[in-house]
Amino acid sequence: MAFTSTIRLRDPDADPTDTSSPQTAMGAGRGVALRPGCGRARVARIGGRSQVTSNRATNPLKLWVPRRPGPTSWIYATTFGGGLVAGDNIQVDLELEADTTTVLTTQASTKVYRSLRDRGCQQHLHASVGSHATLVVAPDPLVCFRGAIYHQHNRVHLAEDANLVHIDWLTSGRSARGECWQFGRLASRLEVIRDGRMLLLDSLELVPRETSLDNPLRMGRHHCLATVVLFGHQLTDGIESIQELAAVDSVDGCLESFSPKAEGLIWRLVGPSTEAVGRRLRSRLAFLADHLQETPWERKW
Repeated sequence: MAFTSTIRLRDPDADPTDTSSPQTAMGAGRGVALRPGCGRARVARIGGRSQVTSNRATNPLKLWVPRRPGPTSWIYATTFGGGLVAGDNIQVDLELEADTTTVLTTQASTKVYRSLRDRGCQQHLHASVGSHATLVVAPDPLVCFRGAIYHQHNRVHLAEDANLVHIDWLTSGRSARGECWQFGRLASRLEVIRDGRMLLLDSLELVPRETSLDNPLRMGRHHCLATVVLFGHQLTDGIESIQELAAVDSVDGCLESFSPKAEGLIWRLVGPSTEAVGRRLRSRLAFLADHLQETPWERKW
């Protein structure tokens, strides 16, 4: 699917330090500046554990690194103010060195507030995953308010034997207030590259005002949509288990589809509620507990 958008966007490949009004990053070294809303983190294997060795970010972005006893490093990406507003441009650059395991997540759902005069907000993730390393991108769902305009572009570079689990899910909006698919525009793009070779380019664009998403032939009664991408030889058994569990009858009202790839799987899922989709995600991805040596959904969902 071709990616199109009417939003005027910053080049995702641009140097995040290139800004007319730079702001010194918290935790950054002397003389190093990042533009507002930009963060960088590096993960290395030290003492048999994955540890964040470098972490810096500028307002409104904050990268929280909790102290956890397990071998996996966790990074929580949050923004001050409770959500994204028009003009916000968030970028996270993440580097995983060899033999590390990292979960990149959020503390709560990402809220996108109403945009003014077609001026939207955007988020970018650029990640590099080293040899035998594993990156799990597991945010809480995206919630776009009425009139919101949002663009997301994630690009992940994998070493030959690196692994990736990428979860991207969104809701219809503030359904409890009657806002169902009433945002202005949502565009999402994911690129997965291994050793310079494009493994996946997945694009999604939703423009409710151009087509009714609650039409029975589109989203219908479903209020939550998720796309899960898995790549890596260490995830082979888990990928097989996801597809095997799909053969089991379910009463949660969710629908799912699978697109097997030579090196992974693309799993799409829709459900009547965030809770139903969240339960399905936890059930299908339970195998990650062994891979991460801890429960990935602990204290979440």
